[in-house]
Amino acid sequence: MNTLAAYAIALLIPPLAFYGIHALDLFKTSKPQMVALCALWGAFAAYPLAALINGELHSLIGYTLVVSLAAPVIEEMLKALVLFYCTRQPSFYYFVDGAIYGFGVGIGFATLENLAYVSASPSLALAVTRVLSTSLMHAMTSGIVGIGLGRLRRARAPLLPLLTMITAISVHVIYNNTVNNLTGVSLLLVAVGIGIGGAALIALQIVYGLRQEKQRFSETLGLANDVSPGERQAIQRLGGASITAILHELRQTFGEANVDLIERLLVTQANIGILENNLTSCVVSPRLRAAWETEIAQRQAESQALRHQLGRSVLSYLQDLFPTQDSAMWVDLQAQFAAHDPTLVHTFDMFMRLSGLAYKFAPEQLEAMALRLSRIDIFRHISLADLENLSRAVDVEDYADTTLLFDKGDDGDAMYLIERGAIAIYALDHGRNERHLRTFGVGQVIGDFAVLDGEHRSARARAQGDLSVMVLRREVFQMFIQSRPQVILAVLMVLAERARYTTGVVETTIQNLGNLARGDSASSIASAAVKDAALPVTEIAPDVSTLIELALVRCAARLALRLALVHSRDHAENAS
Repeated sequence: MNTLAAYAIALLIPPLAFYGIHALDLFKTSKPQMVALCALWGAFAAYPLAALINGELHSLIGYTLVVSLAAPVIEEMLKALVLFYCTRQPSFYYFVDGAIYGFGVGIGFATLENLAYVSASPSLALAVTRVLSTSLMHAMTSGIVGIGLGRLRRARAPLLPLLTMITAISVHVIYNNTVNNLTGVSLLLVAVGIGIGGAALIALQIVYGLRQEKQRFSETLGLANDVSPGERQAIQRLGGASITAILHELRQTFGEANVDLIERLLVTQANIGILENNLTSCVVSPRLRAAWETEIAQRQAESQALRHQLGRSVLSYLQDLFPTQDSAMWVDLQAQFAAHDPTLVHTFDMFMRLSGLAYKFAPEQLEAMALRLSRIDIFRHISLADLENLSRAVDVEDYADTTLLFDKGDDGDAMYLIERGAIAIYALDHGRNERHLRTFGVGQVIGDFAVLDGEHRSARARAQGDLSVMVLRREVFQMFIQSRPQVILAVLMVLAERARYTTGVVETTIQNLGNLARGDSASSIASAAVKDAALPVTEIAPDVSTLIELALVRCAARLALRLALVHSRDHAENAS
């Protein structure tokens, strides 16, 4: 029974000691795979190599000299090799990581060494003594090396690795020589004192390192220790640091993976705030209100999942930096995220709040406008709730007869949905004389594709009679779709349908021309007639550029039909 207990203590207590030290890494920047690598290196590479070399040296220089001098040098150098590798990895951030990795390699080394000693002399007292002394000593010395290497990430001190290695070897030499010269209770007290004291020293270094990181981070953001919470928030709002700088500093402390989660959490919270502001400040229909409430619930669930991944310590730190009760700071944070990446937050809703446009239409007007927008081809797959939200940014403008709305070559910066009157479209010759092309009436739209591509206008547009139009600006529509992937997908569905239709017409036209070349006029006549009849006629007319595209397709179909008729007539004449 004592033998089993000795093995259990020798094998299980050192990993438990490592678990206690690892728990102090509140920000959890050390990677599990790197910790495992260090422990495995200590157990299955450093210890066997050290045992082999030390065994050879015993016969050359004697046991005493090996234990008192050679073994500490050899063992510390072998354990440190994996730490030099770890500190060069992108996932290594600062000296707390070094302490964790160093403690891990030391515990791995000590666990195999304990097993060797207990196997030679299965004593419960020996197992207890070793796990409380030698095991922790190995962990401490490797932790010292890891701390020194970790400090290189923040300080230019090329001699630091050498100094920490000398320190670790010196501690190991002192330990070996001390315990070899003591016996009985004195040996036990000194050995255990050095082991436990060394582990406590590493723990204190980790705690100190975390405090130092917080201090450095606060100083970088311009937040002194002696400012009040109100002053601290004011400094943040006044631009002590942009969100880019904040994320950069957080990345140095928490690591890449944690900061990705932090950024997503901050963005999620910012969007929740934007949507909650919509609910409290806007009078809208039950349909739009329900859509906002549904999105808030979805984002709150996402926020909870992110919080669970980050852990309490990181969240506590973020709460100090971004207090939830400071609404002014969050408004500034929303604006900074919008400038950092407009696709992250609802910039459209922020624009509506700041411009005051969100309050100019009654819910009934917004519902009616959304219904009219849904009849426009590019909007037909977008939900009515989203279109009602978009309608809040629509302008209603009136124009007198013959007023110029836009000229040929102007930027396509808006679309016009006619509510009253008409819009006449004119082509311009080289002398810029007008030639009437078409007139659009009530319910029709001009420039729907302008809100997507912003291409230059291909013709001139004038008001015909007293004109009233709903105007949707391109820049507003772009803000609307940036953070709404469901709207982008709905628009892409329409574009894909148009692309497929145009491709089909072209392929059919080419096939008909091929039939004519082979003398199969009957197939060409039937196919061209069907295709011409099947050309889409939408209730709301497309932009001029789209009309030209459809006209070309229509002409191609009709040309195929005419060629087929001519070929048929010639064939009949030849036959007669």
